[in-house]
Amino acid sequence: MYSKVIICLSLLSSISAFAKLNVVTTTTDIAWLANQIGKEEVKVRALLKGTEDPHFVEALPSFIHKAANADLFCEIGLELESAWSKKVKARSGNKDIQDAAKGSCDLSKQVEVLGKLDHGLDRSHGDVHSAGNPHYHLGPSYLLMAGKELRDKLTTLSPKKKEFFEKNYQKLAASLDSYKKEKERALQRIKSLSFMEYHKEFTYFLKDYDLKNIESVEEISGVPPSASRIIKVINLIKENKVSAILATTNAPKAVLDKIASATGVKIIYSPLSIEDYTDDQSYNKLQDNIIDQLLKIK
Repeated sequence: MYSKVIICLSLLSSISAFAKLNVVTTTTDIAWLANQIGKEEVKVRALLKGTEDPHFVEALPSFIHKAANADLFCEIGLELESAWSKKVKARSGNKDIQDAAKGSCDLSKQVEVLGKLDHGLDRSHGDVHSAGNPHYHLGPSYLLMAGKELRDKLTTLSPKKKEFFEKNYQKLAASLDSYKKEKERALQRIKSLSFMEYHKEFTYFLKDYDLKNIESVEEISGVPPSASRIIKVINLIKENKVSAILATTNAPKAVLDKIASATGVKIIYSPLSIEDYTDDQSYNKLQDNIIDQLLKIK
């Protein structure tokens, strides 16, 4: 009898040793990052689809169910998901993923954040993120900064795998750095051009590739531009000879069509996030979609 107990305990110990970390992420971009760094040591599930806007989501029961079993719960941070992610974590009953717990992961912590605002601002100023612009994932260099936080969190949960996670992170860094340098060379042809963005979702992308960003079409973040704002934007485009406006596929096409019709400016559309986070090349494909459109500008 005693020997059977020992054998059972040994088997349970072996199963535990080989168990994958259950990583739940808010967006597909983080899920892709977790797969790249964690590889076979993690099981990753994203709460949102790549086509969904993380600004406008509810704390669905399916989200809560996934969070209840998470070893690590990862967010973009900078208040992007705070309206619903806090409810998901609180209702999950999982003490390990609550704020400041070992399984809570805010990827913005090691990012050089752009667009920090006066903390006195409130929602009357629109969809503000006083801690800074949360859309850093579209800039490859900034995504790698976020990857450091994810690497460190995975290491905290599985310290014996430290070298494994570090090796994967360094491989990813080398790959994205090589990719970025290649695209920077291609983009040299349009470095003298000026650009705008509809919402401040391409700020990091434009900065990372050293492209001139005039400003956003939205005057108040998250609020469709008024008629007077559209007129001002049209004048800005003409004065600064703006070549293109970058917008996500969720941006109001009617507004952008009106601006394009009045100015001849090109509208470049891109999904905000990747769709298939299990595809190793999906992040490069997302970048390619934007860059290929930019390179078609004459």
